[in-house]
Amino acid sequence: MGFYSANTPEQKRVKKLTGDINISEMFKNECEIRGIPIYNAYNIQKRLLHEVEQEQLHGVKEVDDRMMELLDERSKNKVTHRYVDFVSNEDSASRGVIPPRSDEQPAPQEQMEVPPMEEKTSLPPKDQIRIPPRARDGKQFYRDDELPEIEMLKKIMLQNKKIINQNKIIIDLLKKQGENND
Repeated sequence: MGFYSANTPEQKRVKKLTGDINISEMFKNECEIRGIPIYNAYNIQKRLLHEVEQEQLHGVKEVDDRMMELLDERSKNKVTHRYVDFVSNEDSASRGVIPPRSDEQPAPQEQMEVPPMEEKTSLPPKDQIRIPPRARDGKQFYRDDELPEIEMLKKIMLQNKKIINQNKIIIDLLKKQGENND
């Protein structure tokens, strides 16, 4: 009797890169080198698992690319290596995955008729076009020490507004407590 794993190759790759329930030591060390706090390491792991479950990532290569995007996005230090190259790809292979049902399998190539392309376009084939996962990927994010002065002032003003609003709420609660005690 054989044992089949319900995990997809993408889920296995995420677990191999980041660890299962607990973050793996290798991933912790990589996050420390990049200056990423441990809570962000857990957030990266959750984000990858979520995107795999939502079927936004197809294939181990896309998981590797997305992992490097997230690490580069959250890192405070520049590094010269790719973390995913250190983790072997063999253990992430789909050894125990149940094969798809016969009605879900694609038809053989002999039965499929492909109409010839009459028009020549300058666009690459559809499978080579890669759409970024989020619209903000083209935007440059600055660290606090790289922010322009106006952006830093806006950030400080927003933080001050939040603190003032919190203080107003606390003062109102204290006034209500004082009225109840009288």
